[in-house]
Amino acid sequence: DGGLQWELRAGNKSFGKFHNLVISHNGKCADRIMSRTPAKAFHSLLRTKFAPYVPQWGGREMTLNSIYSLVFAVKSDDASPISKVVSNLCNQDKNDVYTIMIKNEPTLRLLSCNSLKHHHAQNPNFEIYTLLSSPIFGKQFKGPQENLPLDLQEKVVMKMLSNLENSFKLEQGDVSNSVVDLKLQLWGAAVPMNTWSSSSSSNVGGVDGFVYDATYGVGAAGDWILDPSIAGAWESGRRLADWMLKHHEESDKKKGGEWSVGLPDLTNNSNNKEKNGKFVPSRVALESGIGSIPPSPNSTFEFPTSSDDGQSQRRQGGGGRGRGGGQGRGRGRGGRGGRNGRGGGGRNSNRARSNNDRTSQTVS
Repeated sequence: DGGLQWELRAGNKSFGKFHNLVISHNGKCADRIMSRTPAKAFHSLLRTKFAPYVPQWGGREMTLNSIYSLVFAVKSDDASPISKVVSNLCNQDKNDVYTIMIKNEPTLRLLSCNSLKHHHAQNPNFEIYTLLSSPIFGKQFKGPQENLPLDLQEKVVMKMLSNLENSFKLEQGDVSNSVVDLKLQLWGAAVPMNTWSSSSSSNVGGVDGFVYDATYGVGAAGDWILDPSIAGAWESGRRLADWMLKHHEESDKKKGGEWSVGLPDLTNNSNNKEKNGKFVPSRVALESGIGSIPPSPNSTFEFPTSSDDGQSQRRQGGGGRGRGGGQGRGRGRGGRGGRNGRGGGGRNSNRARSNNDRTSQTVS
């Protein structure tokens, strides 16, 4: 079959055979997809548990939290109660704040104004917001993600709106009574609370940030391997794609297994349990609950190296000591905006910058 070893099927229908397979998501679906394949070491990394925290040593498997996302519209009139609070955080008369990190209410984490975030024509009669719960709240009121009972939805919505009013020091009903439309969604497999840190990358020239089983031609990319952020997921995928291309170009120079990256050691020898890597806690995810957050619109984020052991760092202007949730000097795990990874120049420049022209503030 010319090396075609993966067949994509849905029920009894086949969608073709392929040389390589990439798993670019996590949670129960990824686990189930790979559970009956011969790539046992690869599959072992996809097993998932759901919790708002992990032990200090990182845990034995990928751990994802759960978060409620509530999108709602309020009547604006001259200004809604929310916009009046937000305006107090803006610089003078500028309407330059559209995202607020909430730290004075344990059930909530973030409020973002969709109306200000998007630069399209606005309806002056309404304001649209997205409100994210904390992972602990998500676990406490977790239900079937695709079919939340109506009574649970009502309870969650009222609690989130009421707690937002408390956070903003508004009167009860100021927000909830002005809501004209809303949509509640449980983000069941939300943010990874730990990330896979591979020690096998030293055998392949320091390459890390993804998993690749060259024997079976299957790879994994995602925020759970590099950093709990959109940029972390994107950068992980880019690194995996580069590695797979290089593998195909130079496969005649090495044996297949020598191209594998990030696979755990499944031998029975107890001394080898962490031989090829381990899950490490993500400090930024544990602190924010919603992944890595840039400290300012002009911040640069630097991706980790394999030796950083899960420590989050952010840099302003590309140098100095890590900021925000990170600790220590040098490279480290960064945020949902990019980081400096291995490799140099051209396609291997792994620094990304947040280009938002507006900023975020913290309510504490």
